[in-house]
Amino acid sequence: MMKSKANNIEQYLNELPDHRKEAISIVKQTILESLPDGYDEVMNWGMITYEVPLET
Repeated sequence: MMKSKANNIEQYLNELPDHRKEAISIVKQTILESLPDGYDEVMNWGMITYEVPLET
């Protein structure tokens, strides 16, 4: 797996081939629907990650 140099999630998704973009979008939506409130979706380590912010 190659790490992305994208600075944000939209940029990351736009650099994916269409078949991967569709699959990642489905998984991403499922995760967002399942996570409890308070998590942020961010780009870290060249991939989409989900984290609890240290400050609110």
